[in-house]
Amino acid sequence: MSLGYSALRGDLAAQQMFARVLWMASERSNLLDGGAAAVQAIVHLARFHAWHRAEVEGWKGGRGHPVALVHSLAQHLMGRYPVPRMLASAWFGDDSPRRDEERSWFIEHAGGCPFRKLTGLPVQLTRKMEQQLLKSPADLPVRAAIRRAELLGLGAEPELAQAILQTELGADLRHSEYWRGVFQWMIRHWEALPVEQVEPIVKYLRATQLRDGAASEQPESMPRFATAGRTPESLWRQVREWQHELRLAAQRQQWGARGPYKTWAAAGWAGLRISDDCGDPAVTEWMIGELLSSEGLRAEGQALRHCVGTYVGRCVRGMSSIWSLRSADREGMVASRFTIEVEPQSRRIVQIRGFANSRVQGLAREIIARWARQERLDMTGS
Repeated sequence: MSLGYSALRGDLAAQQMFARVLWMASERSNLLDGGAAAVQAIVHLARFHAWHRAEVEGWKGGRGHPVALVHSLAQHLMGRYPVPRMLASAWFGDDSPRRDEERSWFIEHAGGCPFRKLTGLPVQLTRKMEQQLLKSPADLPVRAAIRRAELLGLGAEPELAQAILQTELGADLRHSEYWRGVFQWMIRHWEALPVEQVEPIVKYLRATQLRDGAASEQPESMPRFATAGRTPESLWRQVREWQHELRLAAQRQQWGARGPYKTWAAAGWAGLRISDDCGDPAVTEWMIGELLSSEGLRAEGQALRHCVGTYVGRCVRGMSSIWSLRSADREGMVASRFTIEVEPQSRRIVQIRGFANSRVQGLAREIIARWARQERLDMTGS
Protein backbone atom coordinates (compact mmCIF):
# COMPACT_ATOMS: atom_id res chain seq x y z
CA MET A 1 0.00 0.00 0.00
CA SER A 2 2.88 2.34 0.76
CA LEU A 3 3.98 2.04 -2.87
CA GLY A 4 0.59 3.42 -3.88
CA TYR A 5 1.01 6.51 -1.72
CA SER A 6 4.58 6.88 -2.96
CA ALA A 7 3.45 6.75 -6.59
CA LEU A 8 1.03 9.62 -5.91
CA ARG A 9 3.54 11.77 -4.07
CA GLY A 10 2.95 15.46 -4.79
CA ASP A 11 -0.77 15.03 -5.55
CA LEU A 12 -2.62 15.29 -2.24
CA ALA A 13 -6.06 14.96 -3.84
CA ALA A 14 -4.99 11.76 -5.60
CA GLN A 15 -3.57 10.35 -2.35
CA GLN A 16 -6.84 11.07 -0.56
CA MET A 17 -8.81 9.41 -3.36
CA PHE A 18 -6.46 6.43 -3.28
CA ALA A 19 -7.18 5.98 0.44
CA ARG A 20 -10.95 6.12 -0.13
CA VAL A 21 -10.93 3.70 -3.06
CA LEU A 22 -8.57 1.34 -1.25
CA TRP A 23 -10.86 1.28 1.78
CA MET A 24 -13.97 0.57 -0.28
CA ALA A 25 -12.14 -2.15 -2.23
CA SER A 26 -11.12 -3.88 0.99
CA GLU A 27 -14.52 -3.51 2.66
CA ARG A 28 -16.85 -4.35 -0.22
CA SER A 29 -14.90 -6.70 -2.49
CA ASN A 30 -12.06 -9.17 -2.79
CA LEU A 31 -10.23 -6.90 -5.27
CA LEU A 32 -7.12 -6.74 -3.10
CA ASP A 33 -6.72 -10.50 -3.53
CA GLY A 34 -5.30 -9.44 -6.91
CA GLY A 35 -2.14 -8.26 -5.15
CA ALA A 36 0.16 -5.55 -6.47
CA ALA A 37 -1.56 -5.44 -9.87
CA ALA A 38 -4.90 -4.61 -8.24
CA VAL A 39 -3.33 -1.92 -6.04
CA GLN A 40 -1.69 -0.42 -9.12
CA ALA A 41 -5.10 -0.25 -10.82
CA ILE A 42 -6.47 1.63 -7.80
CA VAL A 43 -3.52 4.04 -8.05
CA HIS A 44 -4.45 4.84 -11.64
CA LEU A 45 -8.12 5.29 -10.78
CA ALA A 46 -7.03 7.76 -8.10
CA ARG A 47 -4.69 9.58 -10.50
CA PHE A 48 -7.65 10.27 -12.77
CA HIS A 49 -9.85 11.55 -9.92
CA ALA A 50 -10.65 14.74 -11.86
CA TRP A 51 -12.79 12.64 -14.25
CA HIS A 52 -14.82 10.91 -11.53
CA ARG A 53 -18.58 11.40 -11.92
CA ALA A 54 -19.63 9.55 -8.77
CA GLU A 55 -18.45 9.08 -5.20
CA VAL A 56 -16.61 5.85 -4.58
CA GLU A 57 -18.73 5.25 -1.49
CA GLY A 58 -21.69 4.57 -3.78
CA TRP A 59 -19.99 1.53 -5.35
CA LYS A 60 -21.79 -1.73 -4.51
CA GLY A 61 -18.63 -3.84 -4.67
CA GLY A 62 -18.70 -7.59 -5.21
CA ARG A 63 -16.52 -10.66 -5.47
CA GLY A 64 -14.80 -12.01 -8.57
CA HIS A 65 -11.83 -11.64 -10.89
CA PRO A 66 -9.75 -8.45 -10.40
CA VAL A 67 -10.40 -7.31 -13.98
CA ALA A 68 -14.16 -7.68 -13.52
CA LEU A 69 -14.03 -5.74 -10.24
CA VAL A 70 -11.86 -2.96 -11.67
CA HIS A 71 -14.26 -2.72 -14.60
CA SER A 72 -17.18 -2.38 -12.19
CA LEU A 73 -15.34 0.21 -10.09
CA ALA A 74 -14.17 2.32 -13.05
CA GLN A 75 -17.63 2.13 -14.61
CA HIS A 76 -19.15 3.42 -11.37
CA LEU A 77 -16.63 6.23 -10.94
CA MET A 78 -16.48 7.53 -14.52
CA GLY A 79 -19.26 6.02 -16.59
CA ARG A 80 -22.35 7.68 -17.96
CA TYR A 81 -22.64 4.87 -20.50
CA PRO A 82 -21.68 1.17 -20.42
CA VAL A 83 -18.07 0.36 -21.30
CA PRO A 84 -17.01 -3.09 -22.61
CA ARG A 85 -15.15 -5.25 -20.10
CA MET A 86 -12.12 -5.39 -22.41
CA LEU A 87 -11.35 -1.71 -21.73
CA ALA A 88 -10.85 -2.40 -18.02
CA SER A 89 -7.37 -3.75 -18.78
CA ALA A 90 -6.34 -0.11 -19.37
CA TRP A 91 -6.30 0.51 -15.62
CA PHE A 92 -3.64 -2.11 -15.01
CA GLY A 93 0.07 -1.73 -15.79
CA ASP A 94 2.41 1.24 -15.59
CA ASP A 95 1.83 4.96 -16.00
CA SER A 96 3.48 5.26 -19.42
CA PRO A 97 1.94 7.66 -21.98
CA ARG A 98 0.83 4.63 -23.99
CA ARG A 99 -1.16 3.16 -21.09
CA ASP A 100 -2.52 6.56 -20.02
CA GLU A 101 -3.81 7.01 -23.57
CA GLU A 102 -5.81 3.80 -23.18
CA ARG A 103 -7.21 5.12 -19.88
CA SER A 104 -8.30 8.29 -21.61
CA TRP A 105 -10.15 6.13 -24.17
CA PHE A 106 -12.02 4.44 -21.33
CA ILE A 107 -13.04 7.82 -19.90
CA GLU A 108 -14.10 9.24 -23.26
CA HIS A 109 -16.10 6.17 -24.20
CA ALA A 110 -17.71 6.05 -20.75
CA GLY A 111 -18.75 9.65 -21.35
CA GLY A 112 -20.61 8.74 -24.52
CA CYS A 113 -18.03 9.18 -27.30
CA PRO A 114 -18.26 6.48 -30.02
CA PHE A 115 -15.12 4.38 -29.99
CA ARG A 116 -14.26 5.16 -33.60
CA LYS A 117 -14.14 8.88 -32.70
CA LEU A 118 -11.89 8.63 -29.64
CA THR A 119 -9.01 11.09 -29.41
CA GLY A 120 -5.72 9.78 -30.75
CA LEU A 121 -7.04 6.41 -31.86
CA PRO A 122 -4.19 5.07 -34.05
CA VAL A 123 -6.45 2.99 -36.31
CA GLN A 124 -9.34 4.40 -38.31
CA LEU A 125 -12.35 2.26 -37.47
CA THR A 126 -15.57 1.85 -39.43
CA ARG A 127 -18.94 1.28 -37.77
CA LYS A 128 -18.60 -2.41 -38.56
CA MET A 129 -15.19 -2.54 -36.87
CA GLU A 130 -16.57 -0.65 -33.86
CA GLN A 131 -19.34 -3.22 -33.49
CA GLN A 132 -16.72 -5.98 -33.51
CA LEU A 133 -14.68 -4.09 -30.91
CA LEU A 134 -17.59 -3.74 -28.50
CA LYS A 135 -18.01 -7.54 -28.63
CA SER A 136 -14.30 -8.24 -27.95
CA PRO A 137 -13.33 -11.02 -25.52
CA ALA A 138 -12.91 -9.56 -22.04
CA ASP A 139 -9.38 -10.91 -21.63
CA LEU A 140 -7.93 -9.13 -24.68
CA PRO A 141 -5.59 -6.16 -24.11
CA VAL A 142 -7.04 -2.92 -25.48
CA ARG A 143 -4.78 -2.59 -28.51
CA ALA A 144 -5.10 -6.25 -29.40
CA ALA A 145 -8.87 -5.85 -29.31
CA ILE A 146 -8.65 -2.86 -31.66
CA ARG A 147 -6.47 -4.84 -34.07
CA ARG A 148 -8.82 -7.82 -33.95
CA ALA A 149 -11.85 -5.61 -34.60
CA GLU A 150 -10.08 -4.00 -37.55
CA LEU A 151 -9.27 -7.37 -39.11
CA LEU A 152 -12.70 -8.89 -38.62
CA GLY A 153 -14.30 -5.70 -39.91
CA LEU A 154 -12.19 -5.97 -43.06
CA GLY A 155 -13.48 -9.51 -43.57
CA ALA A 156 -10.54 -11.54 -42.26
CA GLU A 157 -11.09 -15.14 -41.27
CA PRO A 158 -10.73 -15.67 -37.49
CA GLU A 159 -7.65 -17.84 -38.13
CA LEU A 160 -5.91 -14.98 -39.96
CA ALA A 161 -6.90 -12.48 -37.27
CA GLN A 162 -5.49 -14.74 -34.56
CA ALA A 163 -2.24 -15.26 -36.49
CA ILE A 164 -1.74 -11.49 -36.79
CA LEU A 165 -2.56 -10.92 -33.10
CA GLN A 166 0.28 -13.30 -32.24
CA THR A 167 2.77 -11.02 -34.03
CA GLU A 168 4.08 -7.62 -32.91
CA LEU A 169 1.05 -6.11 -34.63
CA GLY A 170 -1.17 -7.35 -31.82
CA ALA A 171 0.21 -4.56 -29.63
CA ASP A 172 1.75 -2.09 -32.10
CA LEU A 173 -0.89 -0.06 -33.94
CA ARG A 174 1.47 2.38 -35.62
CA HIS A 175 1.68 2.81 -39.41
CA SER A 176 -1.98 1.87 -39.65
CA GLU A 177 -2.43 2.92 -43.29
CA TYR A 178 0.47 0.73 -44.43
CA TRP A 179 -0.72 -2.31 -42.47
CA ARG A 180 -4.31 -1.80 -43.62
CA GLY A 181 -3.02 -2.40 -47.16
CA VAL A 182 -1.15 -5.52 -46.02
CA PHE A 183 -4.23 -6.91 -44.28
CA GLN A 184 -6.44 -6.32 -47.30
CA TRP A 185 -3.89 -8.13 -49.48
CA MET A 186 -3.75 -11.06 -47.03
CA ILE A 187 -7.53 -11.30 -46.96
CA ARG A 188 -7.71 -11.38 -50.77
CA HIS A 189 -5.07 -14.11 -50.97
CA TRP A 190 -6.02 -16.02 -47.82
CA GLU A 191 -6.77 -19.31 -49.58
CA ALA A 192 -3.24 -19.34 -51.03
CA LEU A 193 -1.52 -18.02 -47.89
CA PRO A 194 -0.53 -20.69 -45.32
CA VAL A 195 -1.21 -19.44 -41.80
CA GLU A 196 2.33 -20.31 -40.68
CA GLN A 197 3.70 -17.77 -43.17
CA VAL A 198 1.87 -14.82 -41.58
CA GLU A 199 4.36 -14.14 -38.78
CA PRO A 200 7.50 -14.36 -40.99
CA ILE A 201 5.85 -12.05 -43.54
CA VAL A 202 5.05 -9.50 -40.83
CA LYS A 203 8.62 -9.64 -39.51
CA TYR A 204 10.00 -9.20 -43.03
CA LEU A 205 7.80 -6.21 -43.82
CA ARG A 206 8.55 -4.53 -40.48
CA ALA A 207 12.27 -4.96 -41.00
CA THR A 208 12.55 -4.08 -44.68
CA GLN A 209 9.67 -1.70 -45.39
CA LEU A 210 9.24 0.13 -42.08
CA ARG A 211 12.72 -0.46 -40.66
CA ASP A 212 11.11 -2.04 -37.62
CA GLY A 213 8.82 0.86 -36.91
CA ALA A 214 11.37 3.64 -37.33
CA ALA A 215 9.59 5.33 -40.23
CA SER A 216 7.80 8.60 -39.59
CA GLU A 217 4.06 8.56 -38.96
CA GLN A 218 3.60 11.55 -41.26
CA PRO A 219 1.33 10.46 -44.17
CA GLU A 220 3.56 11.98 -46.83
CA SER A 221 6.56 9.95 -45.64
CA MET A 222 4.76 6.65 -45.06
CA PRO A 223 5.45 3.82 -47.50
CA ARG A 224 2.51 2.07 -49.08
CA PHE A 225 2.21 -1.66 -49.46
CA ALA A 226 2.53 -2.35 -53.18
CA THR A 227 0.03 -4.97 -54.29
CA ALA A 228 0.40 -4.82 -58.08
CA GLY A 229 1.63 -8.20 -59.31
CA ARG A 230 2.41 -9.38 -55.78
CA THR A 231 1.38 -12.96 -55.05
CA PRO A 232 1.81 -15.04 -51.90
CA GLU A 233 4.49 -17.04 -53.73
CA SER A 234 6.52 -13.99 -54.78
CA LEU A 235 6.31 -12.36 -51.34
CA TRP A 236 7.25 -15.60 -49.60
CA ARG A 237 10.27 -15.92 -51.89
CA GLN A 238 11.39 -12.45 -50.77
CA VAL A 239 10.89 -13.48 -47.15
CA ARG A 240 13.03 -16.58 -47.62
CA GLU A 241 15.78 -14.58 -49.31
CA TRP A 242 15.70 -12.08 -46.44
CA GLN A 243 15.89 -14.90 -43.89
CA HIS A 244 18.82 -16.31 -45.82
CA GLU A 245 20.59 -12.94 -45.62
CA LEU A 246 19.93 -12.81 -41.88
CA ARG A 247 21.52 -16.22 -41.47
CA LEU A 248 24.51 -15.07 -43.51
CA ALA A 249 24.83 -11.98 -41.32
CA ALA A 250 24.78 -14.13 -38.20
CA GLN A 251 27.35 -16.44 -39.72
CA ARG A 252 29.45 -13.40 -40.62
CA GLN A 253 29.66 -12.49 -36.96
CA GLN A 254 30.89 -15.98 -36.20
CA TRP A 255 33.26 -15.76 -39.16
CA GLY A 256 35.00 -12.83 -37.50
CA ALA A 257 36.41 -15.22 -34.93
CA ARG A 258 37.73 -17.56 -37.63
CA GLY A 259 39.04 -15.13 -40.21
CA PRO A 260 38.36 -11.86 -42.02
CA TYR A 261 35.16 -11.32 -43.95
CA LYS A 262 36.06 -10.52 -47.55
CA THR A 263 34.20 -9.27 -50.59
CA TRP A 264 35.24 -8.67 -54.18
CA ALA A 265 34.03 -6.93 -57.31
CA ALA A 266 31.41 -8.51 -59.53
CA ALA A 267 32.60 -10.04 -62.79
CA GLY A 268 30.15 -7.96 -64.78
CA TRP A 269 27.91 -10.67 -66.22
CA ALA A 270 24.16 -10.73 -65.65
CA GLY A 271 22.46 -13.52 -63.77
CA LEU A 272 19.44 -15.50 -64.92
CA ARG A 273 15.88 -15.97 -63.67
CA ILE A 274 13.38 -18.42 -65.13
CA SER A 275 9.89 -18.34 -63.63
CA ASP A 276 7.84 -19.67 -66.54
CA ASP A 277 8.10 -23.18 -67.98
CA CYS A 278 10.60 -24.26 -65.30
CA GLY A 279 10.65 -27.84 -66.54
CA ASP A 280 10.13 -29.25 -63.04
CA PRO A 281 6.68 -29.27 -61.37
CA ALA A 282 8.30 -28.85 -57.95
CA VAL A 283 10.16 -25.68 -58.99
CA THR A 284 8.58 -22.23 -59.39
CA GLU A 285 11.77 -20.38 -60.28
CA TRP A 286 15.38 -21.02 -61.30
CA MET A 287 18.05 -18.43 -60.48
CA ILE A 288 21.72 -18.04 -61.30
CA GLY A 289 23.59 -15.41 -59.29
CA GLU A 290 27.18 -14.52 -58.46
CA LEU A 291 28.67 -15.11 -54.99
CA LEU A 292 30.64 -12.04 -53.91
CA SER A 293 31.72 -12.68 -50.33
CA SER A 294 33.73 -15.16 -48.29
CA GLU A 295 30.60 -15.91 -46.28
CA GLY A 296 28.60 -16.58 -49.45
CA LEU A 297 31.20 -19.13 -50.56
CA ARG A 298 31.26 -20.77 -47.15
CA ALA A 299 27.45 -21.06 -47.03
CA GLU A 300 27.39 -22.49 -50.55
CA GLY A 301 30.03 -25.04 -49.61
CA GLN A 302 28.08 -26.04 -46.50
CA ALA A 303 24.84 -26.42 -48.46
CA LEU A 304 26.37 -28.58 -51.20
CA ARG A 305 29.08 -30.31 -49.16
CA HIS A 306 32.00 -29.30 -51.35
CA CYS A 307 35.08 -27.10 -51.03
CA VAL A 308 34.08 -23.85 -52.76
CA GLY A 309 34.54 -22.07 -49.42
CA THR A 310 38.31 -22.34 -49.98
CA TYR A 311 38.12 -20.29 -53.21
CA VAL A 312 38.17 -16.90 -51.44
CA GLY A 313 41.74 -16.14 -52.45
CA ARG A 314 41.11 -16.96 -56.10
CA CYS A 315 38.03 -14.71 -56.16
CA VAL A 316 39.81 -11.81 -54.44
CA ARG A 317 42.65 -12.02 -56.99
CA GLY A 318 40.18 -12.15 -59.90
CA MET A 319 41.21 -15.67 -60.93
CA SER A 320 37.74 -17.16 -60.41
CA SER A 321 34.14 -15.98 -60.49
CA ILE A 322 31.76 -18.25 -58.56
CA TRP A 323 28.06 -18.52 -59.41
CA SER A 324 25.23 -20.51 -57.86
CA LEU A 325 22.28 -22.17 -59.60
CA ARG A 326 19.37 -22.12 -57.15
CA SER A 327 15.73 -23.19 -57.24
CA ALA A 328 12.64 -21.97 -55.41
CA ASP A 329 9.76 -24.31 -54.63
CA ARG A 330 6.07 -23.58 -54.19
CA GLU A 331 6.58 -22.71 -50.53
CA GLY A 332 9.27 -20.20 -51.41
CA MET A 333 12.14 -22.35 -50.14
CA VAL A 334 15.34 -21.45 -51.99
CA ALA A 335 18.01 -24.12 -52.33
CA SER A 336 21.46 -24.19 -53.92
CA ARG A 337 21.63 -26.85 -56.64
CA PHE A 338 24.95 -26.38 -58.47
CA THR A 339 28.03 -24.19 -58.10
CA ILE A 340 29.63 -22.79 -61.26
CA GLU A 341 33.24 -21.61 -61.52
CA VAL A 342 34.06 -19.22 -64.37
CA GLU A 343 37.56 -18.09 -65.35
CA PRO A 344 37.06 -14.33 -65.97
CA GLN A 345 40.00 -13.81 -68.33
CA SER A 346 39.00 -16.58 -70.76
CA ARG A 347 35.24 -16.38 -70.05
CA ARG A 348 35.33 -20.16 -69.69
CA ILE A 349 33.19 -22.23 -67.31
CA VAL A 350 35.86 -24.46 -65.83
CA GLN A 351 33.73 -26.61 -63.54
CA ILE A 352 30.17 -27.20 -62.30
CA ARG A 353 29.64 -29.13 -59.07
CA GLY A 354 26.50 -30.20 -57.21
CA PHE A 355 25.96 -31.91 -53.88
CA ALA A 356 29.10 -33.77 -52.77
CA ASN A 357 30.81 -32.72 -56.04
CA SER A 358 28.23 -34.47 -58.22
CA ARG A 359 28.31 -33.70 -61.97
CA VAL A 360 25.65 -31.62 -63.65
CA GLN A 361 23.29 -33.16 -66.17
CA GLY A 362 19.76 -32.99 -67.47
CA LEU A 363 17.60 -29.92 -66.82
CA ALA A 364 20.15 -28.15 -64.61
CA ARG A 365 22.77 -28.43 -67.35
CA GLU A 366 20.31 -27.04 -69.91
CA ILE A 367 19.61 -24.02 -67.69
CA ILE A 368 23.30 -23.31 -67.17
CA ALA A 369 23.90 -23.68 -70.92
CA ARG A 370 21.14 -21.15 -71.55
CA TRP A 371 22.85 -18.71 -69.19
CA ALA A 372 26.22 -19.36 -70.84
CA ARG A 373 24.77 -18.52 -74.26
CA GLN A 374 23.17 -15.38 -72.85
CA GLU A 375 26.49 -14.13 -71.43
CA ARG A 376 28.68 -15.60 -74.20
CA LEU A 377 30.59 -17.90 -71.89
CA ASP A 378 32.44 -21.01 -73.06
CA MET A 379 30.94 -24.14 -71.53
CA THR A 380 33.04 -26.59 -73.55
CA GLY A 381 34.50 -29.34 -71.40
CA SER A 382 32.54 -28.51 -68.28
